Amino acid sequence: MPQFIYILQLKPHFRQSENWTDETNAILGQHWNYLVGLHQKGQITLVGRTNVDISNEENRGIAIFEAADLEEAIAIMNADPCVAPGVMTAQVYPFSLALFKGVPLPG
Repeated sequence: MPQFIYILQLKPHFRQSENWTDETNAILGQHWNYLVGLHQKGQITLVGRTNVDISNEENRGIAIFEAADLEEAIAIMNADPCVAPGVMTAQVYPFSLALFKGVPLPG
């Protein structure tokens, strides 16, 4: 199945912790649960984030996942609870893992 990556970034308003509310924190919890659900279905290959402060505009999260096609990948990204209400922006791209720990080089 084809792989895709979506890259998440906090909207500028949410790069300041004082702008976070109980609702924002609840959305982050829903976001995590959404990714866990995709993982449990076997669609997630990798999830992670940069280890920089939320105020840093280079702060990013990524999800590498499988989808039947770009249309389905976009739907998965747009269904993320952080994307739909506008806490984060996201972009999706077709993606191929090339090298990763524990897997021998091809050939």
